[in-house]
Amino acid sequence: MSAADLKSSTNRKSEFIIVGGGIIGSAIAYYLAREGKDVLLLEADRMGSGSSGAAAGMLAPRLETFTAPALKEMAERSHRLMLPLIDELSKLSPIDVAVNHSGFVVPFTDSRMKNEHSIHQAYWNQFKLRTEIPAICEQAEGAFYFSEELQLVPSQFVKALAEGAKAKGARYVEQQSVTSLDIQDGVICGVETKEGMYCADQVIIASGLGTNDVLSTWGIDLRTVPVKGEIAAVSLPGLRLDHTIYTHDIYLVPKPGDEIWIGATSIPFDNSKHVSVQGIVRLLREASRWLPELEQASLVRSWAGLRPHTIDGLPYIGKYEGVKGLYIAAGHYRNGILLSAVTGEIISRLVAGESEEELGITEFSPMRVMQKGSVVH
Repeated sequence: MSAADLKSSTNRKSEFIIVGGGIIGSAIAYYLAREGKDVLLLEADRMGSGSSGAAAGMLAPRLETFTAPALKEMAERSHRLMLPLIDELSKLSPIDVAVNHSGFVVPFTDSRMKNEHSIHQAYWNQFKLRTEIPAICEQAEGAFYFSEELQLVPSQFVKALAEGAKAKGARYVEQQSVTSLDIQDGVICGVETKEGMYCADQVIIASGLGTNDVLSTWGIDLRTVPVKGEIAAVSLPGLRLDHTIYTHDIYLVPKPGDEIWIGATSIPFDNSKHVSVQGIVRLLREASRWLPELEQASLVRSWAGLRPHTIDGLPYIGKYEGVKGLYIAAGHYRNGILLSAVTGEIISRLVAGESEEELGITEFSPMRVMQKGSVVH
């Protein structure tokens, strides 16, 4: 829907307004619309144009490092929701999210590592590893195989969620930057944009690094800092790679069109989206160490995204207690794609009346970082 379609006062009113059209905002829109809610999503740029569209799309809770057990539990819960969600979306939209079920492989060069596998992984000896990944380097002594880990194309996933929400009755408007909140007597009434006011009973801020820009107009301080990540896409016809290779230093993710995405750097407090020669050289060098044939590959493109990192590494998910009807879902750092399904589900249940205690999200409450007396309404 275009901004022109929303000029009437009727179209500018909704039960819920979601600020932010990345993976988190799109997931929330879908889960709310699925419950029959009247939903309007406002995106400052294009859907998925921020960190969501720059991600590699890995859904691997058993391989990620989490800052708290509650975050790991939430990631595993989201992982369980993913395939049913993708199946639902496939019935509502023709958009293919290109989900890859081949699993993740963690190779190693020290044979002693084979004694460290757990119930969540299978051990592959050198013969099995070379059978599955013929291009693996000679130094690889074996690998651990995680069969349940998934990956997909994030930009397509955002589109599928948005179109799924639309099919359920939600509306979304691009190029609509929210500049302020409309709060009256401690109650949210809507949002202000450069195009005018939008009214709603409840507002959910899910705009990643832009979250604090919206909230700070009312003295609400929920800061996130950018952590830049760079990715290179390469292609080498004839190179067989079905599984995602995941190591301490690098990941290699096979994508449609014979591409392999190699990532990612991690540069805190860098707010630029330019790709550095240093970063790409490091990625290509590390990737070629595991798959030497990649030295002959073509560099298709490279890009950078900015991950929103909170002060304690935990996302902000929950009510803002100082304003009735205001909710936050932001700061998912490098796990936005993975946590999207569970965040959408949690917010839909939270606005329906379940408490943060019942939902097990008290550790993620936005109120945990608020200073007493810092907000005036």
